[in-house]
Amino acid sequence: MIKISALLALITLNLVFRVEAQQQKMDSVCSLVKKYFNDKDAFKLYDLTAENFHKQLPWETFKNTSNTNLFPIGEMKETIFEGNTNGLSKYKAVFATVNLDLLLSLDKSGKIETFLLRPYTNANAKKSVKAPFNNPLTTALDKAVDSVMQPFMAQLNTVGASIAIFEDGKTYYYGYGETAKGNNSIPDNHTIFEIGSISKTFTATLLADAVNKNKIRLDDPVNKYLPDSIPPIAFNGIPVTIASLINHSSGIPRIPGNFGAGKTDPYFDYDDSKMFSFYKNFTPTRKPGDTYEYSNLAVGTVGVILERIHKDSYENMLFKTICKPLGMNDTKVYLQVQDSGRFAKGYSDGNFAAPWNFKAFMGAGGIRSTVADLILYVQAQLGAAPRALNRDIQLTHTVTFKTKDATIGMAWHYIKPGKDQILFHNGGTGGYRSYLAINLQKKFAVVILSNTTIGVDGVGNELMKWLEQGF
Repeated sequence: MIKISALLALITLNLVFRVEAQQQKMDSVCSLVKKYFNDKDAFKLYDLTAENFHKQLPWETFKNTSNTNLFPIGEMKETIFEGNTNGLSKYKAVFATVNLDLLLSLDKSGKIETFLLRPYTNANAKKSVKAPFNNPLTTALDKAVDSVMQPFMAQLNTVGASIAIFEDGKTYYYGYGETAKGNNSIPDNHTIFEIGSISKTFTATLLADAVNKNKIRLDDPVNKYLPDSIPPIAFNGIPVTIASLINHSSGIPRIPGNFGAGKTDPYFDYDDSKMFSFYKNFTPTRKPGDTYEYSNLAVGTVGVILERIHKDSYENMLFKTICKPLGMNDTKVYLQVQDSGRFAKGYSDGNFAAPWNFKAFMGAGGIRSTVADLILYVQAQLGAAPRALNRDIQLTHTVTFKTKDATIGMAWHYIKPGKDQILFHNGGTGGYRSYLAINLQKKFAVVILSNTTIGVDGVGNELMKWLEQGF
């Protein structure tokens, strides 16, 4: 017993030393961030960051963002460590006129993978008043939903959420919070939200439709559908293909280097001409099809290519191919005047966040919808779609890329929050977060739409695991 106790004590001590060493390394990097920030030296700041960071945020974009948005904040007087969650360290960055969260994470080589400044949040702060809700709390499912939604809604900066559960052929709807701060109006199944990157699965369906109609092939080089003025987008002669765009293995960055920064509506003026201008000067740095690297630009490009093939707008294609056949009348890109009363106001860190509007990136994140419509979309994924559309949908489920870290169909991700593999996508815009997950084998699903930037993945995954157990 003494030997076992001594061994446990030694293991514990080693773990403590390891954690302390990692934190010391993080604190050292944080000190350098503070120094270079106060020196207004964007180059040295950027040099602290990892290769993956560079792929997501090119140097020119980082430099412009630093000079336009970060350095004008003023001197970073102090950084106070507040905690570490899954490798992400949170510091309170104290400035003369404002406090901000400084979030940092490091890769294995000690380079910065995450570098983010955002409005300061006290992780322990909770609301003093319980959020309203319409959950009857009568069934086991009602209580399971409430058990995860109450802690979520108790967080200081949550506002509202609409939840839909599809199980055993039936749909259950729940609303929590408000559609706008202070209006006492609980979101329902017809409240409209921005769904962000769940839009990518719709773009994948439109692509599958074009594939099945022989208008495009997944192994086609992307240049085949772009202006002739764009040089070959290839690495060592291996072209970026349509398939690699839709499954995030193309090597194309998440955001283009000529993307504007610091706007409340960052995508509204990024049109096709700006996208084509970026590609004229872009050279991939790795072989397409080898590595998973999530890219809004890649899927946005698919949307633009489909518009060029069909000589039609993205929204018209969305309506004719998907929404009309499924009866999804509230799923659209552009809202009408009559929709405005049902459109939930978005919030970021407790402050109103203006809606986002898209041009070239429309296929990556431009759709608005309701949980009622997305349940129709769920049912279509489970086979309840007209024959031609069902064929398209089934093609989007086909795995086109797989590594030990990622399994991707066409835009759809396969993940395992529990024991079962599920079909999944989430989304986020300036003031909204979304979650859609489907267990294709057991035929149940969870949809969550929220008008806040606090992620809902944890809530959704907990509900999927609960449903998996067959209650």
